[in-house]
Amino acid sequence: MMLDSAGIYTGDEDASDQDLFVVERKTFKSLCSGLVQQCGCLSNPSWTIASFIKKGHVARVQFVCPHCKQSRVWASSRVLSGHYLANQKLVHAFTCAGMLPRQYMNFALFAGMGVVKHKYISSVYLNQLYQQVVTDVAEESMKAAVERVKESPHHAKSGERIVHFSTHRIVGISTLSRQQHRVAQTREVACTKIVLPQVIARGLNITEVAHDYQATIKLYVRQLGMVNSYDTWHGTKNVAKQLRHICAGTVRTRDRTWFTELSDKARCTKVHLYWCMRNCGGNPVRLRAMIMNISKHFQGDHQSCSSESPCQQPGYVPKRKPLTMPAAISAYEAALRKTLIYKNADSCHLCRDTYWVESFNHQLLTYLPKRIHFHTKTFEMRMNLAVMDWNENCQRMATSHHEYTDVRRPDHHSTYNVLVKKTYRFVNNIWSMYVLRNITSQQILQDDEDDDEMVLPDDAAMYDGDYVDSEDDDYVCSEDDLEPWLQLALDGLV
Repeated sequence: MMLDSAGIYTGDEDASDQDLFVVERKTFKSLCSGLVQQCGCLSNPSWTIASFIKKGHVARVQFVCPHCKQSRVWASSRVLSGHYLANQKLVHAFTCAGMLPRQYMNFALFAGMGVVKHKYISSVYLNQLYQQVVTDVAEESMKAAVERVKESPHHAKSGERIVHFSTHRIVGISTLSRQQHRVAQTREVACTKIVLPQVIARGLNITEVAHDYQATIKLYVRQLGMVNSYDTWHGTKNVAKQLRHICAGTVRTRDRTWFTELSDKARCTKVHLYWCMRNCGGNPVRLRAMIMNISKHFQGDHQSCSSESPCQQPGYVPKRKPLTMPAAISAYEAALRKTLIYKNADSCHLCRDTYWVESFNHQLLTYLPKRIHFHTKTFEMRMNLAVMDWNENCQRMATSHHEYTDVRRPDHHSTYNVLVKKTYRFVNNIWSMYVLRNITSQQILQDDEDDDEMVLPDDAAMYDGDYVDSEDDDYVCSEDDLEPWLQLALDGLV
């Protein structure tokens, strides 16, 4: 068979559903060099394929000399700790990519490239210490983030995942399963009590804690002598709902329990509360005064308004209905005093938010989709993968900026940053540490016949640890691809 026809698919029925397998570059070179060697009968090498067996993604081929019947066994992958290296590397690849085992199995099955089952994947995770390696590399990632935090004057904590306020790297995590903590409403409190001392023990000087509205966390934080802050979004998300009873109602109760002058104040009050938190200068007393000044602003009294506000400019025309009815003014001011921001001004005066934590939670869905129930160990492993991905790629530089307009809000223009391409150095770090730990205790194991993979001593060479070799690549080829290369090797062209 000639080389110029080896790569042309002719549509023959035998090759329409040909299986694929994965081969390492090093083992492929050893195949080509071994086929040109003479066998015991000293005749011209003319090896033929006697058997072809798939073990997961790896092909195990037996070559036989037709003259002296001498046989040689070749595997497309080397062996690491009693299992084929290529199979372990593909388990590592789909895990770091955030794929579910079933998604990986369907992909490999449809591609015809072989597949390893749940039993083998669990063996790699547990027996081969993969989960422990992921945990250790994640700890190194968080320790590196801690060192960056120590170089910055600001620190912050949000939720049960501690995030530095300026670098936005994760420096500590804590997870509790339902068996460990049954009550979902207080699970965040329990995680905080675990992770906060953990991060303090790493040498961080935590002075402020920002979180969702959790009164128990507030009490715990103040017992530690730290400043408590509530997330601004959680503090204002229900403002419009709280004002609804005085802004809308039936015709019969108009201007008695609800007022037409307040019908357009529900949504804009939320914007005013944001502005008050951002411009109160970190003073809770001033924050309360600015909140109560919202009512005066709608009454036309702008003496206490900011000099930069539009109402201080000449020719200002208010967009909202003016407040003139004493009953409406009294009801509106009473509603302002009942807002979470006013009642907890001492926890909202710094205007903190958990935006970066929520961004991490969004990325977390890549590794931990909510519709899937994971085992505790698997959950922790995937959480650590998300932490490493986040710490490596958050706050990437922007290559350009694009402006777009939401069709639902045509008057609102937003800027979209086109970020540089993500890097995945943590994937190589995990694989390097995994290989090193398995090489130290490498041994050939005899698997059962019904296992997903069976490794015999003469199947493949032991993996010698050249994981940093740039030529240690994997390729995917089919059984039919071996025949033209076999002929070329015998002809001395390879």
